[in-house]
Amino acid sequence: MKIEVAIVSSTRDIARKANVSLATVSRILNNKPNVNASTRLLVLHVAQELGYPIPDLARNMMVSRFVPVLIRQNANQLTQTGRTGESFEQTAWAGVEAVFAEKKVITKLQFTSLTTESAEHFASEAGVAGLVVLGGVTPIDFLKRLKDLNMRFVIVGSHPHPLELNSVMADVMTGMRLVVRHLLGKGRRRIGFVNGPNTTTTSEYKLDGVRLELGMCNIPFDTGALIASDFSPESGYLRTKELLARGLGLDAIMYADDMIAIGGMRALREAGYRIPEDVAVTGFGDYDLSKFTSPTLTAVSYADMHAMGRIAATRLYQLLEGADPYPWSVLVPTSLVIRESA
Repeated sequence: MKIEVAIVSSTRDIARKANVSLATVSRILNNKPNVNASTRLLVLHVAQELGYPIPDLARNMMVSRFVPVLIRQNANQLTQTGRTGESFEQTAWAGVEAVFAEKKVITKLQFTSLTTESAEHFASEAGVAGLVVLGGVTPIDFLKRLKDLNMRFVIVGSHPHPLELNSVMADVMTGMRLVVRHLLGKGRRRIGFVNGPNTTTTSEYKLDGVRLELGMCNIPFDTGALIASDFSPESGYLRTKELLARGLGLDAIMYADDMIAIGGMRALREAGYRIPEDVAVTGFGDYDLSKFTSPTLTAVSYADMHAMGRIAATRLYQLLEGADPYPWSVLVPTSLVIRESA
């Protein structure tokens, strides 16, 4: 009886550390089918760390390389999330996981502070072969420290400017150029822009796209029609009210994220504006909810987020195999989905 309790306790420890169910641990240790390959490898890795006896058949699957996939701890406050559907991080992570499962590399999604101290921790942790960093906000100090420590890593969702590092991101600049071009084609000239936080590289590139396209059409950019917002409907609502209070007579408002746009649409309706008759509205992300707003939301499709994860994992695997050391900066195309709001 005591032996049985000890075994149950050990499998619970494995489940807790691997962040999976006890049933999943049992299936893996008993070599049952219908378990994700990456999850199987992770559980076996954790079981080995905890000193749990691993069956010989399962032991044959063990690999030594481990790649944490990192998300900043407060990512829910700073990055595009979609909230009603899969977030950018979740979808990109699925792409990363799929590639590493094929390559038999253990991987696990982890939240971390992305500080220089955490960079040193991952660089010195036994078994960590490389890193994938997800999200639109990645502190330069963290990246610089990883580079100084000769860590192999790839960033997904942001550009490490001014550092030259391996990165994969959506072509958000071109996405915003498509929006401006569409609105101008509809005869809109007094265009406002509710951008994301100034701390994100994607916000910088979206603003660059707006400036560039307006400049190409010889239309001046009104800085008074620009305001920054967090990636939430609440912030979009409040920032839109602030923008309307400036009395600029806007006939279109572009939003840097669909969730910001949803809050902005409410603020416009409360102020008595019709969408799109009085003010055209566009979003960015093309989340599932955008198909069900009233009116439905015209939005930039945020590239193939799953493909972004796959590309990042493939590049990192090349680095782990000793590929060329020259950094790759990969842009995944965006497109404009036109619906009723603009």
